[in-house]
Amino acid sequence: MLFRWIFGFPGAAVVTGLLFLAMAWMIRQDAEIGTPPPQVDPIVARISEPRPTPKPVQKKLPPAPAPVEITRTPPSKNPGPTIIAGPMITPTENGGIDIDFEGTKPAVIFPPAYPENCRARGAEGVVVVEFDVTADGQVINPRVIASENSCLNRAATSTISKWKYTPKKDSSGRAAPQRGLRRSFHFKLTDA
Repeated sequence: MLFRWIFGFPGAAVVTGLLFLAMAWMIRQDAEIGTPPPQVDPIVARISEPRPTPKPVQKKLPPAPAPVEITRTPPSKNPGPTIIAGPMITPTENGGIDIDFEGTKPAVIFPPAYPENCRARGAEGVVVVEFDVTADGQVINPRVIASENSCLNRAATSTISKWKYTPKKDSSGRAAPQRGLRRSFHFKLTDA
């Protein structure tokens, strides 16, 4: 360690001194003051005043169209479209409608609401929904299998989710879950 002090301290002093001399050499001012450069007369150019710009000619606008009278139509007595849910509808002898649910009968059915944005676009079509039914009759996992217009998919799946089914019994008499049931929803606009 003594060796470091013997050679390190004087070496550091030499390096510092050399750096100081190099800095002094770099900032020295050896410029010779000579004769000043000749003075140049400024060039004066005469600029004419800008001409006044003519005012733009206003185009004659066509006369304003007559105001359009907006008439509000009262709501109709039948505001919704005709929507038929179910795979098979067959007429019966007494003139009513019999719905065949192939052994799986819904206990509670809610009709689907026709979406307003689809109605405005004039969307019609059939949506086929596949779903599962739990042992207590709840509808789960609704999914669209086929659709003629994707605008109607959400209405069909949300409607089928609200339905309740009478559970199907297995061989031992207990309620059993059912998988892969399908229902089709026919969305058709009617003139009211």
